[in-house]
Amino acid sequence: MGETHYLPSETVTDAYKGALYNATGCVNVNPFKGTAALETLFLGACGSQRGNNDWEIRFKFASSPNKTDLSIPGVSDSICKNGWEYLWVRYHDVFDNDDSKLMLKKPYAAYVERVYLATDFANLGIGT
Repeated sequence: MGETHYLPSETVTDAYKGALYNATGCVNVNPFKGTAALETLFLGACGSQRGNNDWEIRFKFASSPNKTDLSIPGVSDSICKNGWEYLWVRYHDVFDNDDSKLMLKKPYAAYVERVYLATDFANLGIGT
């Protein structure tokens, strides 16, 4: 998803460009444009100045919903994972009860890892 915004020249300073740069690759720490905290990833912005006037800037985002009460049979019935976190499962080998020659993978642990830093998207200057 994306949005185009027109910002005054006095807003698009080197400091503002730096803020866009620093927010790129981060997720929202607060609710943002209808998504819950940690569901929206800022993919970056590009744009140009229109003559001596304002700037036309295109902001790009991706969203992934937060999940609660995920279930991994044999591990947990209540795993919570925020949108851009990574869920992975660790397995160990066990013999099948019906066939002692057959080795199966059985989950025994689930982990949720943070992938992206979170930041305040209010600093983008396009509303929340």
